[in-house]
Amino acid sequence: MTKVIIDKPSGSYWDNEGKYQGQYDRAWKQLIPASGEAKDGLPEALRAISRIGYDYYNNGFCNLWHSWDDGDGEYDVKIDPYYEDLVDYLSYQIPLPMHKELIEFLHDAKGYGNWSDKADIIDRIIDYIMEGIIKDGLLEEELVN
Repeated sequence: MTKVIIDKPSGSYWDNEGKYQGQYDRAWKQLIPASGEAKDGLPEALRAISRIGYDYYNNGFCNLWHSWDDGDGEYDVKIDPYYEDLVDYLSYQIPLPMHKELIEFLHDAKGYGNWSDKADIIDRIIDYIMEGIIKDGLLEEELVN
């Protein structure tokens, strides 16, 4: 009997159905500290995009985007400096076209609770980062008893 391996299409990591879900879960256990930044490079990039995704799916970007009434009834909206640093960090870790898509998505979902049909960029960035983590051998094998 021939075993056929089918490459699983990427689902949503938020729903625990990502293309590399098992490795992603292991990466969080092995490479991402409970608080603070991860090791520079792909581990920190994984933490950065996951934080952005968490704020989008869990909070509707209420932390990423700040808005305030400037006194004339109009609302100004600005990205929080913490998240701006995460987005900037990713610009050095992912391909430029992918980073541009991330920026487009952020602006498409600008404000609190604005949902976007461009959110799949989060999962595609995680796929890209996980492929690098796997290729670079950054994950330790999980021991099974």
